[in-house]
Amino acid sequence: MNFILKCLPKDLITQILKHNINRIEEIRIRSGKPVLLNMGNIEINLKYVINSNQIVGIVQSMCNNSIYAYQNEIMEGYITLPGGHRAGIAGNVVISDGKVTNISHIYSLNIRIAHQVENASDDVIRHILDTQNNTIHNTLIVSPPGCGKTTIIRDVAKRISNGIPEINFKGINVCIIDERGEIAALDKGIAYNDVGIRTDILDNVPKSVGIRMAIRSMAPKAIIADEIGNRDDVDIINYAVCSGVSCLFTAHGSCFEDLVKNNEISKIINLKLFKRIVFLDEKIKGKVKNVINI
Repeated sequence: MNFILKCLPKDLITQILKHNINRIEEIRIRSGKPVLLNMGNIEINLKYVINSNQIVGIVQSMCNNSIYAYQNEIMEGYITLPGGHRAGIAGNVVISDGKVTNISHIYSLNIRIAHQVENASDDVIRHILDTQNNTIHNTLIVSPPGCGKTTIIRDVAKRISNGIPEINFKGINVCIIDERGEIAALDKGIAYNDVGIRTDILDNVPKSVGIRMAIRSMAPKAIIADEIGNRDDVDIINYAVCSGVSCLFTAHGSCFEDLVKNNEISKIINLKLFKRIVFLDEKIKGKVKNVINI
């Protein structure tokens, strides 16, 4: 959070510090509009209106004054920040040959604050654990954005890696494929988030590459990654499952019907690569709404 504050105008920092920064989940910044703080079910209007030049300055600070170095992320619509935080970007999207090449004239930022919440997976983990084989079931956790999926899988990683003595679950080797650096928040070889003593991390790598690397080199018993749904995901998840590795992934959606509308996720479901699909409650973070056994 300190890094984020350093990137903001001083007057805005003063306004933010009047509130409990440990509860902030999002800082919404829009050109010509007041800055809004999202604190769970509470939204706070700071009545601090920001301009486009200030937004450009914030982005430059977030990129350590080298926007070019972050161009690949910007083309995906976000910037990964130290500590596992992320700034979503909206503005004029530049397209060349059918591909996004830049986002210019940035209009708004959604700074999402990552929090490590102890035991965030309490209601979910009982549906994931395969206690008979001392591993996890191949599981997909589903919810709309902002419902705590990443926080939950971070906590699952920590608990299955360390072991859960109260149920006699012994710690297992876990590998996190941290494509956007949000789960473990690895920086220069140091993980800012506690993801367990038996956890290895492959950071800033596509799942299609990282999963294969992990299986070949780190011998994990479980692999954890965020947000599947791309064209390459079917083959790599099939490869992982056929290699005898248990998998935990997340996806966006509200119900089963949403999942099958995504052609790639639909293929994964039809191949029965997942044993469980866990749907999170959209109103109460960390709570399970529904579980489908496949």
